[in-house]
Amino acid sequence: MSDASNAPTGPARYGRYYWCIKSNQSENGEIYAYADAVKVEDGHLLLYRDKDGELEPTLAFAPGSWAVFYAASVMDGSAVSVEQWAGEVLG
Repeated sequence: MSDASNAPTGPARYGRYYWCIKSNQSENGEIYAYADAVKVEDGHLLLYRDKDGELEPTLAFAPGSWAVFYAASVMDGSAVSVEQWAGEVLG
């Protein structure tokens, strides 16, 4: 039995992973979202949550409205798998 008091709330309940999407759809060029899976299909960026073993779409970006996405740190939004990236990750 799961402990409901430890269940994620807010946007975190839509996925285990935190992502940054560089997008012209945001005033500052960045959108942060939670998702269990991210896919690129025909230029569309699709974010999903795992709901009872099925992937359910939660957010989509049209081709040309996003440039890059990466797994992000919940602490500062930096790319977690990158050691050095000028302007993104302090080395």
